[in-house]
Amino acid sequence: MKKKFVNAFFLFFVFLIIGCSENSEHMSQITGKTHFYEIIFQDKDKQVSTYRQSYYFLPKSKNFLPAIKNNGEIIFFLQNEKGISKKKLINEKEINYESATSNGTEKLILAFPIEKGREWQTSDFTTIKLKMGFDRIYNTNLPFKLKNQIIKTNDTILVNGKKIKDCILISGYGSTSFDPGPPLSIIDIEIFSKTWYSKNLGVIKYEREESSNSATTGNIVYKKTMLFD
Repeated sequence: MKKKFVNAFFLFFVFLIIGCSENSEHMSQITGKTHFYEIIFQDKDKQVSTYRQSYYFLPKSKNFLPAIKNNGEIIFFLQNEKGISKKKLINEKEINYESATSNGTEKLILAFPIEKGREWQTSDFTTIKLKMGFDRIYNTNLPFKLKNQIIKTNDTILVNGKKIKDCILISGYGSTSFDPGPPLSIIDIEIFSKTWYSKNLGVIKYEREESSNSATTGNIVYKKTMLFD
């Protein structure tokens, strides 16, 4: 469940770095660097866990930006005239990124141009769990469309005592439902997200909440914040 949150967050991180001015000049600023984040996750029982996450950025190749997560997974992003698309590196020995994108469909993460009020949709999955009793726990993993919109382009936030100016604030909303069967009725799920970006630093803060109308699924909250030296 946490892995999907991290993947979604990282997609947003990279497309800002590449696309905030609709060119690839920003990619050279993070090549060879590692970014660290604090992650706070609250489950349906309000149990909170905290851990760290890191991303190491590999050398860019043309309009591709690859990175290695701290779990060893390699992902990369492609920029073209439509916007920023995400691809997974299926064969980790593959060094030709253009060849690696020849199979499968690219997932558009950000549509150009970047401006206040700009909207686009991304495909996503719910991560909230259905818990019945003490030993029956199921991943919902329901597909839905997340509607994203740029709310501000000059927001200011305070993170760990550090003031970050001129951030881009993006909100996201999605919803879905499913029928778990008797004795339960249809369960509705809503997804809310907020992401703050700095043009120089990338994602500063990311928040996501999945809420439901059933005690068997409850609400979960995920927060991710950049760590500064």
